[in-house]
Amino acid sequence: MGKFRSAQGVVVAVALSMFAATGCSSGSTAGHDGATDKSTGVAEAGTLKIGTSNNMKPYAYEENGKLTGFEIDLISAAAHKLKLKPQIVALEFSGLLPAVNNRQFDVAAAAIGITTPREKMVEFSDGYLAGYFGVLTAPRSGITSDVATVKGKRIAVLQGSISDTNSGKFLPGANIVRFPDANSADLALKNNRVAGFFSDFEPNLAIAKKYPALHLKQPITVPATDFPAGWAARKGNTALVQKLNGALKQLVRDGTWLKLYKKYFPKAPVPTRSELPPYTAKGQP
Repeated sequence: MGKFRSAQGVVVAVALSMFAATGCSSGSTAGHDGATDKSTGVAEAGTLKIGTSNNMKPYAYEENGKLTGFEIDLISAAAHKLKLKPQIVALEFSGLLPAVNNRQFDVAAAAIGITTPREKMVEFSDGYLAGYFGVLTAPRSGITSDVATVKGKRIAVLQGSISDTNSGKFLPGANIVRFPDANSADLALKNNRVAGFFSDFEPNLAIAKKYPALHLKQPITVPATDFPAGWAARKGNTALVQKLNGALKQLVRDGTWLKLYKKYFPKAPVPTRSELPPYTAKGQP
């Protein structure tokens, strides 16, 4: 969100690889069957095990061998507020919520939109990020600001994302093509296998910058304010969620949230004081 967004209907994919963030513990993230730290809801006292993605710029991505992005910085700051050491591991987006419930991680932070089906799977924190979806396309595609122009055209989406589950509503008549990750989708756009990529507005800007010769634009944008992202914890782990909500409020109050927002979303509108998080999801599917 995006901004943000693993839906019920999440396809449990096997993570082909995991990347430990530089400076974070490289200990195993295998399922933990022991007792949790009941005061914070974490599996290992003193540590917050975090699952994320590594190809969702500017939310969470790998650069020069390190995980970085808005999500990485914000959840790390929240961990420090709770006096916990952040231990961050990346895997495929569609596997994050199952991994949380399997106790591989205490929390997932990857611009995961809060939806009613997902709330049946995991516990969500308050919303901390909201923005726009956009259809990224080249001028030759024939797609304009008129949504009717997507009818019959192949439009890529990230499998399991909010843009995927709402594509029928927002892009009626489009031929939706699902991809497991953003890299596969943007390559399909680059190679003319799809006419557009319906995803979060900010990551689409990064793709447009990646392929300047294609002159990619987003003629169609859709407000995502009803789809805020939240941190996802294991179902029933209300202790951790309450702690994270408290940390979020501190980060908004001390200006950390806005500083990170301006850093990673420099082209996005800056929220007014009344528009700052926490955000409330509208119970969308």
